[in-house]
Formats: sequence, C-alpha cells, structure tokens
Amino acid sequence: MNIGIDFMDIAEGDKAFVKSLENFVNGKMCSPEKTGRAMTTMHRYLQQQAFNVFMGYMKALAYNYRRKCYDDRNEWASRLAEEAYSHLVEKELIYDPEFAELKNAADYVRY
Repeated sequence: MNIGIDFMDIAEGDKAFVKSLENFVNGKMCSPEKTGRAMTTMHRYLQQQAFNVFMGYMKALAYNYRRKCYDDRNEWASRLAEEAYSHLVEKELIYDPEFAELKNAADYVRY
C-alpha cells in the first residue's frame, strides 16, 4: 500500500508497464538475479532508464517504510530500500530534504 500515490496522476503507459511487470514477476520469472543480469544486455540508454525506474521504486518503498506503511509481506524489501536510500541521502548522492523529516514521523500508522 502506498498512501502517497494518486493513480489519476500516473500515465496509462506507466500503469500498463506496472501491470505487465506484475504479471511477469507473478508467474513467468524464473530468477530475479538472472533477470537482473539479462537487463544489463539492454542498450546503455535503456539501462539508465531502467535504473531510474528502480530508484523511483526504491524511493517509494523507503518513504513507505518511514511512514510505517508496509506489512509482513513487504517489510524486508521496504526496510532494505529505506537503508539504501537513506545512505544515498546521507552521502549527498541524492538530495531529498523531505525524506530526513520523515525519520521521526509518529503520525503514520503501520498497516
């Protein structure tokens, strides 16, 4: 669950990609590691764009973790995303002052 997303603001093409990825991961993927390695054979520009998608996903999971918006099924992924994203922010490789403000946010409820 992502409490900060407005699905009306997401382009139809992006929604279609997410549905396609969801279907792939939920029954067609044999190995996440091998799939990741195979993605490195894409055109270099497409690798950059795929990484941008990954970073957006990691950021969303990190925000959700700080907001305590996760459950037992995705706690591990959310926690790792938060650890990695916060490290990148602390090392000033990513500028995101709003993320630091969430550190002590007590007004969010875990789902």
